[in-house]
Amino acid sequence: MAILAKTKINDALKEHPELKKVIIKLSPKFKKLNNPVIYKLVARWATFGDIARTGGLSVCELLHTINKEIGTEKELFELAPECIKESKPEVTEKKPEWVENAEQIVVLDVREREGFFLPEIASAFKKIRENQILLVTNSFYPAPLVKMLTEQGHEIYYEAVHPEEHRLYIKKKLKPGDWRERREDFEILDVRGWKTDPFSAIIKKANEISPGEGFRLIQFFLPGPLINMIEPLGFETLVEQKGANEFHIYFFKKEESVYSKGSVKGRIPLVIQSATPVVYPIVMKLLQSKELMSRIKIEELKVWDKTEKHLGWILNGRADISFSAVAAVANLFQKGLDIKMKSIIVWDNFYILTRGFKAEGFEELKGHSIYLPLIKAAPPYAVTIYLIKALGMDPKDFNFEFGNGTTGPFGRPSEIKNLLLNGEINAALLREPEASFAIYEGKGKVHESFAYRDVWKNLFPGQGNLPNAGLLFKGEILREYPDVSELFMAETKNAVKWVSSNRKEAAKLSHDIMGVSPEEAEMFLFRANFDYRESEESIRHIINYLDVLNKSGYGRKAFGELEPLFL
Repeated sequence: MAILAKTKINDALKEHPELKKVIIKLSPKFKKLNNPVIYKLVARWATFGDIARTGGLSVCELLHTINKEIGTEKELFELAPECIKESKPEVTEKKPEWVENAEQIVVLDVREREGFFLPEIASAFKKIRENQILLVTNSFYPAPLVKMLTEQGHEIYYEAVHPEEHRLYIKKKLKPGDWRERREDFEILDVRGWKTDPFSAIIKKANEISPGEGFRLIQFFLPGPLINMIEPLGFETLVEQKGANEFHIYFFKKEESVYSKGSVKGRIPLVIQSATPVVYPIVMKLLQSKELMSRIKIEELKVWDKTEKHLGWILNGRADISFSAVAAVANLFQKGLDIKMKSIIVWDNFYILTRGFKAEGFEELKGHSIYLPLIKAAPPYAVTIYLIKALGMDPKDFNFEFGNGTTGPFGRPSEIKNLLLNGEINAALLREPEASFAIYEGKGKVHESFAYRDVWKNLFPGQGNLPNAGLLFKGEILREYPDVSELFMAETKNAVKWVSSNRKEAAKLSHDIMGVSPEEAEMFLFRANFDYRESEESIRHIINYLDVLNKSGYGRKAFGELEPLFL
């Protein structure tokens, strides 16, 4: 049987697979058919009339060549009119309302593209939301695409602006029962005007919603970082802008969500917090643990930039699990709090950064004002004083600065970083992630002079880095839910390992919520060098670190009495 212009590629090649090589030889554009993905798309939807136009051939030239190859050229002659018959575009005279009323048109111009680009168009169409339409601009009528979309039930509108500009408007048709059809019934969480950061409340809501259900978030602006954070947890989203300062974001929890297993009723409610944004990548990975999320219900999740508020939550018993500084926890334990630090998370944390000069050690910082985070009665200052004394120098020979009219009484790390970037100061002790962010944003003007890590390791060989932070549990959580506590520690260990082994992916996962670029987050993760240790295995190193702080004036009494906190 002869192959005609209306014959689909797939049908012909099933019967005559040898024709694939013949077709490819006819035009360089057909070489893309060797790609299995492209071949599958083209063969299913395109006819020989369609690909003739794509390859710049006449339909008759193509049909005579392939029919001659399979011995049906005589039959083709008998059907000569069909040989030159091409698929004519279906033109709607009046532009439909769904085009005129579209909230957003996503344009994909493929006129300058070489080769076959149907997969690219198909990929772009998959990302189109209900309130958007896709406009594909091509240099010819895209018949295979039209046939594919029409057969799938989507709405299309075609117009030929001139012979070299063909426009195809595409509107996605919702499947019956699609959650978007009932989105107006979703529970509303309107956070406009909240005086507190709604992050914790939104995470809690995402945690509580059952699979197959959703909620609507209303905010003054489009919270891109939040959307990028929640979607990987098993949610689909739809954004609608209702006004200049009114965005409605619909979150739908898929059946395969990380929260799907188990019911909210059977999960342990927990309040989780961190004293530092350093652990954002670890926390983000923890949220993706299906096993952990099937066992716990997050009542609140807070990552602080103010240490005193984090400590307040521990003091008043509000936090069940905290990522906390070892020294701060040791002081709280002496107040009689029922707490346990079960594991240590170590990272490269203290750096002397300089601008306009580079110091190889403390000696070269004399004569400069060194800005330190927090206050004088805090670990950064205590560690600094100890290291200076241990190296045989006198702390009185150095000028240390903390909070002032700009940075406030606590010497906020982010504000000290900005002073360094603006050239208002030229030396500072910064912790992570602000240290990496300062180096990245400084673009060669801000330098890492030296790291406390190196000084510490020289003073205490074999003890590793400063054990600066760990995983703190409220005592009753450990007693009432030992299995959940063990699971949380195991998943934290897995998260630390994953972040350390997949820094690029971890940066993509957490950069939005940290408020930086992927490159900036990646630099921080490559510099931080996270390491997870069980606290009882590192008790000697921890006590040594606390004794160092105590000798420098931090702590109420000898920290050597604090073994019970870590055992």
